[in-house]
Amino acid sequence: VTERGEIRCDHVLLAGGMWSRRFLGNLGVALPTLPLTCSVLRTAPMEGPTEIAVGAPDFSFRKHHDGGFIITQRGKLDAFLTLDHLLLAKQYMPQFRAQRSVLNVSLGKPFLQDLALARRWRDDSITPFERVRIQNPAANPQLNGAAMNNLIAAWPVFEQARIAQAWAGTIDVTPDSIPVIAPIAQVPGLTVATGFSGHGFGTSPAAGHLAADLISEHTPIIDPTPYRFDRF
Repeated sequence: VTERGEIRCDHVLLAGGMWSRRFLGNLGVALPTLPLTCSVLRTAPMEGPTEIAVGAPDFSFRKHHDGGFIITQRGKLDAFLTLDHLLLAKQYMPQFRAQRSVLNVSLGKPFLQDLALARRWRDDSITPFERVRIQNPAANPQLNGAAMNNLIAAWPVFEQARIAQAWAGTIDVTPDSIPVIAPIAQVPGLTVATGFSGHGFGTSPAAGHLAADLISEHTPIIDPTPYRFDRF
């Protein structure tokens, strides 16, 4: 059921990113994903040290098609606490202990904004996805600044960089940082491809192929076992 009416079909693929947990929750299905926020910046066109993507312990970068570079503080994320962080704390505790040093945990406005969104709704109700159509969190200038400083220490040529844009994005992570690409047994005809934990752009061609294979009952392009929903 969409805001423009009902669409009858035999199969649905849910690829809703951070919204997938809330969507499935309305169907009585518990998907254990949590939101984290990554800050990124882009430089103006410049001559750089390499054309390939580079990932270091405290920065990463890749060449943009306009000649600039996309840069981020690799592995450093903002964790704005929501109710789900509390509900899923036990499942995520091993990951939290291992990655505590790379998370900026804070409690504030996002917690209240999340509480204001419905977790259950009727077909004829206004959904949370209509109330918040775009996730557009503010970039963290401290994280972006640290990324640039770390990059300049490794490649001084980036001292010449001029920042053209900075932004942030919300990503959905799973307890094992592996996506869910699988049918949902409780809802026949529903397949999920979500929880990519920040790797969706890189893996989406293969992930889409696998999801299509599962839906059409073709031989999967790869073994789907690691991505099964019931592993949680």
